[in-house]
Amino acid sequence: MEPILFETERMTFRRFTPDDREAVSVFLMDPEVMYAWEHGFSEEEVTGWMERNSTRYDRYGYGWLYAEDKETSGNIGAIGLLYTGDIAGEDGWELGYIVNKRFWGKGYAAEGARGCIEHAFRAIGTDRVFSQMRTSNAASRAVAERIGMEYV
Repeated sequence: MEPILFETERMTFRRFTPDDREAVSVFLMDPEVMYAWEHGFSEEEVTGWMERNSTRYDRYGYGWLYAEDKETSGNIGAIGLLYTGDIAGEDGWELGYIVNKRFWGKGYAAEGARGCIEHAFRAIGTDRVFSQMRTSNAASRAVAERIGMEYV
């Protein structure tokens, strides 16, 4: 089991491991959850997502993180920090969140996103975090605005 990197009021965050594939598949293969990607992932796409995430850990120390409910130990989804080489012409840390459908509407995305940003400032030492999303993704934009991010 990977060590916990940080916690929020209701969640713990750690790196994904190959043993988490089943939990990952639940949200990545769900077309409702993955509407911003325009489709639920196939088995091959899940494998690719996990491999790319592992590479991010090796290269940058962070990537998508396993968000776990402290009370139930259930997987809330993937919320994390991805180092991105081109956001509005700048290199930087990108915040992302993919929340399992059964946790929608309960504030987990905002809580986890806020926790990731605080961790990025404290542990990584960055002073800026970006988030990219489709303009049509009203739910993600609402989360970003709720945690104080500004539209650029």
